[in-house]
Amino acid sequence: MSVIQIQSITLNNFKNVAHGSVEFKNHVLGVYGQNGSGKTAIINALELLQILARGESLHPALAHYILQGKNSSECTFVFNVLDGEKITKTLSYTFTIERHPESRLQVVAEQLAEKVPDKKQTTLVKYEKNNESQWLTPAADWKAITTNKDYAIKLGVLKELAGKELRSFIFSNEFSKNVRESQLANVERINTIDQLKLYIQNNIFVVRNNGNGPYNFDVALPVNFKHTENQNSIYGNIMLSLGEPNVLPIPMFDIINKTFNEMNIVLQEIVPGLKAIILNEGRQYLPDGKLGVRFELLSQRDDNPAIPLLFESEGIKKIISILSLLISVYNNPSTFLAVDELDAGVFEFLLGEILEIIEEKANGKLLFTSHNLRPLEMIKKESLIFTTTNPENRYTRLSGLQTNNNPRSVYLRSISLGGQKDPIYQETNHFKIARAFRKAGKIVNGKN
Repeated sequence: MSVIQIQSITLNNFKNVAHGSVEFKNHVLGVYGQNGSGKTAIINALELLQILARGESLHPALAHYILQGKNSSECTFVFNVLDGEKITKTLSYTFTIERHPESRLQVVAEQLAEKVPDKKQTTLVKYEKNNESQWLTPAADWKAITTNKDYAIKLGVLKELAGKELRSFIFSNEFSKNVRESQLANVERINTIDQLKLYIQNNIFVVRNNGNGPYNFDVALPVNFKHTENQNSIYGNIMLSLGEPNVLPIPMFDIINKTFNEMNIVLQEIVPGLKAIILNEGRQYLPDGKLGVRFELLSQRDDNPAIPLLFESEGIKKIISILSLLISVYNNPSTFLAVDELDAGVFEFLLGEILEIIEEKANGKLLFTSHNLRPLEMIKKESLIFTTTNPENRYTRLSGLQTNNNPRSVYLRSISLGGQKDPIYQETNHFKIARAFRKAGKIVNGKN
């Protein structure tokens, strides 16, 4: 069975990235840089990819993702399709988003291309919303369906609907359905589109530091999970209350219970003696009249009494939140996990150990952003990307890094002394910062 994996991500005019590209050379890719330097832009681009593949609408709030002063942004994702260790083909998906009146964000162009080893790259489908004459190309491949009276009308309506609802055209279920029904286009192209769409829906997971991220632990715990049984995947995330009992439908409770049982195998090794407990308090009816299960989340260390999970540290709850996905990354070559600020609240020695194990032995891929420099001492230089102060070349690998060099030392030296093609740190002045604190204090105290 074929496996799909992300190979590279390229951003143009996206957030504060005029141009930047990152490429996977190992199973792990860590992105480092100072605050506001473009690390999270990669995470946000992956979120947009998920939204489009799921057929969801782009939220107006995402309009700020377009680089200030520009009207559109472009993101390209390259995927390898593998049969065992052999790359059978490479897929390249590009989407262009444009800011429209009322701050709406529309998908104005999409393209999917295919590259088979030893052959030229072929464009499978290209969609251009604003091209009235040939909005679906290559013309030779799509002419039969776009000139057929009935299907030309159907696709035209679908085009307008996708634009109005701020959705992807290529990944829409209606596009796939109409092409298959018409028998007027190469069905293999639609098979490839659907294959990529299902991969993105089922195997790409994004955890960020707001929204679905595991960083507001005073009230709830977002549990991200993925299980595979008989080649069928069950995946998703659910917000569980930490301060009061939860009530879930029985099938959902069974999934959460299985997730915690799976996690505890690893959790007890990561944090010796610790396990997360689901305290089943019995059946309870849901508002819709269906029967559910009432339960609370607890934690227990060795033989000590269990306590509410609410009172564990932020780092423990962070690990529990994403551990099921890390297990999937370790075991499943198709799983891709992107975590923003992976280091937040996690003991740096433990963080380094986890990343080293995943880099050496995982089957899937992990992308993370971090400020903690411990991983620089634990993972290979090929697994590291650094942001620069140059928006035209936002991401780079450290130059001058020899096999026996410590990437952490080289990184800190490059911050202080330079030596890279593009600066990796926008210099700050110690004395100006101190003076600014004094000046701000005078204003607060009503002094000039």
